[in-house]
Amino acid sequence: MIRNAVALLVVLAFAGSLHADEIIYYVKKGTKREIASHGNVTVTAWSANKVDFRGADGKTGSVSALDVISVNRNYGTMSNDLQRAIEKVGSDPDAAKADLQRLTGTGNELDKEEALYWLALVNVNDANAGGNVQPALTALGNYLRAKKGGFFAREAYRLTADLQRRTKKIADARTTLGAMISADPALAREGNQLLGELEYGEKRYAEAIRAFQNAKAQATRDGNKNFEYLAVAWEGTALVANNNAAGARQLLEPIVSDEAFDDPIGFDDEIALAVAYPALGDAYYATSQFEKAYDAYVKAGYYVWWVQGANEGYCIGQAYLCARKLEGKGDVWKKRRDKLRNVLALGFPRELQRVDKEK
Repeated sequence: MIRNAVALLVVLAFAGSLHADEIIYYVKKGTKREIASHGNVTVTAWSANKVDFRGADGKTGSVSALDVISVNRNYGTMSNDLQRAIEKVGSDPDAAKADLQRLTGTGNELDKEEALYWLALVNVNDANAGGNVQPALTALGNYLRAKKGGFFAREAYRLTADLQRRTKKIADARTTLGAMISADPALAREGNQLLGELEYGEKRYAEAIRAFQNAKAQATRDGNKNFEYLAVAWEGTALVANNNAAGARQLLEPIVSDEAFDDPIGFDDEIALAVAYPALGDAYYATSQFEKAYDAYVKAGYYVWWVQGANEGYCIGQAYLCARKLEGKGDVWKKRRDKLRNVLALGFPRELQRVDKEK
């Protein structure tokens, strides 16, 4: 279960030296996180809550699933048959499906669960390539019925809701995320976060705000500031959309001014800021605080670019609008206006068309 690019590099670095199972995970060091590993262990059980293992010395332990970056069983408890089936996923997906289907009923419990999950992934890949969505939904449903609180359930619920949302089955997606929230406390935070984003997309802002508040409470319970601030940033975004700019500023200003908010390993902090800054810019813009809005939009453009978000052009366009409204204050604003217009013309022509229509 790879969570980010840094984690992938760590897994690749360790992969050649594995002789049993390997668990790569985050560990807290004060207010920061570091990457650690349990090597030469045997994974004995796993779930959405934790991964249990036994060391070579016979001692047992566990790692919270929320801290797990990856579990590599290729050189340990994973059967050769499952390894070969997974290797076929990219080169011969039909053969992989047949092998994985067979393996859902044989081997140890970890293999059975992983076979179910990989079978769902192959069908999701087909759906993403333009194929029929229903086999993917069926395979994901089979996994979740067997392992509603399983190790791969977090991703299975998300993929199911994504496919349902894509095919305009919004009520089904809402039901899926509700099931995720109730399946296991370890899944509740992400389930509420995804539900809030779903409701926001449907312009059901009150429902979105409630879901984000629940996600924040659960992230605070887990001691995860990245996810806490992500939920708050989205709540602020929903408040702006619901015509409550003052309430949004009250939530968002503490996030962007928290100098201790930094994750040196992952990108979760940047992701939260990439949500917070555009919303804060919108909150300032709505109350004609154009200088503050300009600063927020410029920073928003940087963070959105950094995390490869989809609204970089919007942030630049809004910064341009702010500079245009402030151009009467001096040449510095005229120069900023002209530079931003050039950026829009070169990289975001549709956004330029949009802002040219604004008064």
